[in-house]
Amino acid sequence: MPRQERAERTRRLLVRAAAASFDADGYTMTGLGDVTRLSGMSKGALYFHFGSKEQLAEAVLEGSREGLRESIREARAPGGPTVQYLIDLCHSVARRLDQDVVFRAGLRLTSDPGMTKPVCPPPHAGWGHMMRLLLRRAAARREIRAEAPVEAVATLLGAAMAGVELLARQDTRWLDREAITRLWQTILPALVPPEAVDRLDATGSQPIPDGLLPVELDSPALD
Repeated sequence: MPRQERAERTRRLLVRAAAASFDADGYTMTGLGDVTRLSGMSKGALYFHFGSKEQLAEAVLEGSREGLRESIREARAPGGPTVQYLIDLCHSVARRLDQDVVFRAGLRLTSDPGMTKPVCPPPHAGWGHMMRLLLRRAAARREIRAEAPVEAVATLLGAAMAGVELLARQDTRWLDREAITRLWQTILPALVPPEAVDRLDATGSQPIPDGLLPVELDSPALD
């Protein structure tokens, strides 16, 4: 294996091990010895890539932010209404929370009392901003009820997904597809006209529109 490829593999293993420890025990209770033990790497290898636990945390946070971008890209597909995109995006984020320890640990670090705020701004403002933009777009396309309170629904969705992430730390069933489906089954009748409800798939399996996110992907709020 070439040296550069080997170095990248070592770095990925260290970041993943740090994420697993942060996710399980939090920032303060994680030691560099935990990271080397979980990764199977030496302290020399760790210090070659990272000079401190804070640098490891920053790498986990960056990996988590990239995970959110990947979830946004994963949910995209040609065709379909904007509301279906929102449904699919919520399912995509929940799947990543369940399956990607770096993504999950990064979100936990944003609320960890051991971390300083400038290092780890919380992502919830960016998430709410994206919900608001997409709902406004849906309203402009007359995909939702004229009387639907866009700002209130955006706040509700942002709070609901933040709550799912928090509750899932104790019970991963909150990340099940059924849980996100029930959330949308509750919201849809109040959000879209009656004739549109049956055309939307609350399970998150329908196609979604392409080209929706040039603004959201570049938004500083997501970074």
